[in-house]
Amino acid sequence: MGHAPPLRLDDLTPERLERLSPQLRRAARFVVERPGDIATRSQRYVAEAAKLPAPTFTRLAHAIGLQSYDHLRELCRDYVLPKRTALADRAQALVRPDDGDDASLIEQHAVAVMHNVQTLVDRVDAAKLSEAAQLLARARRVVLIGEMSALGLAEYASYIANMSVTGWSVLGRTGDSLSSELATLGPKDACIAASMSPYSARAVEFAGHVTRCGVPLIAITDNALSPFGPIAQHSFFVGNESPQFFPSHVPSLLVFETLLDMVIRERGPEAQTHIAAIERQNHRLNEYWRDAPARKKADK
Repeated sequence: MGHAPPLRLDDLTPERLERLSPQLRRAARFVVERPGDIATRSQRYVAEAAKLPAPTFTRLAHAIGLQSYDHLRELCRDYVLPKRTALADRAQALVRPDDGDDASLIEQHAVAVMHNVQTLVDRVDAAKLSEAAQLLARARRVVLIGEMSALGLAEYASYIANMSVTGWSVLGRTGDSLSSELATLGPKDACIAASMSPYSARAVEFAGHVTRCGVPLIAITDNALSPFGPIAQHSFFVGNESPQFFPSHVPSLLVFETLLDMVIRERGPEAQTHIAAIERQNHRLNEYWRDAPARKKADK
């Protein structure tokens, strides 16, 4: 593949993985989504869990430049073991209880969310986060892509951003046709797309249209095999583990809010002036609820 052997699991970039065969991509997806199983379980167990022939994982190791499956396991161990914490162990026990001692639902959710957030904090590249924020701060316009469960995130980010800067909008939600929205986009603009597996086909389609317009893409997604990875200029991978059937979007929200905070800092006084102007207008329009003044008692 023309690459040096990976030294860390994070070295398996989208560009590297997209060249694999479909079966090897399935194996690679299992590796990046469940490195703990690779690190601690037998190759036979991993193959059965992934519903793939066991030799597929040996072939994957060779395809990414490793000498054997054992080297792939070591790669996953180096990735997982330093990050094991009491919180992570507790989260696994609560989310997948095996002793019949059910914790309260709110505790299960809280522990899973805290584990996802801590994993994000441990793994995020601060330099890339800063580069993405600078890209957004310089952009003439910023469009957000969020479909299905990520739609609320995109709309929230657009609302908060427009309190401090101008020109942020959710693609496909303005009332204009998609063609008219795309016609005015170019390299001076930026895009943020948020999507987790199972990925929204509409979101993937929108991201493809935007990047073909020359707009740099920032992806908030789950792993390097996401369809957004190969076309994104910056990718931030977040966990979405939840004790319920739906994924948790708390880490995605954390990335959104952090980027917005950094954009406001980049824009400085301009952002502060804009926020103050909107707040004054909200007061004029009585957008904020006010408690009615106490009525004076009638004179007897």
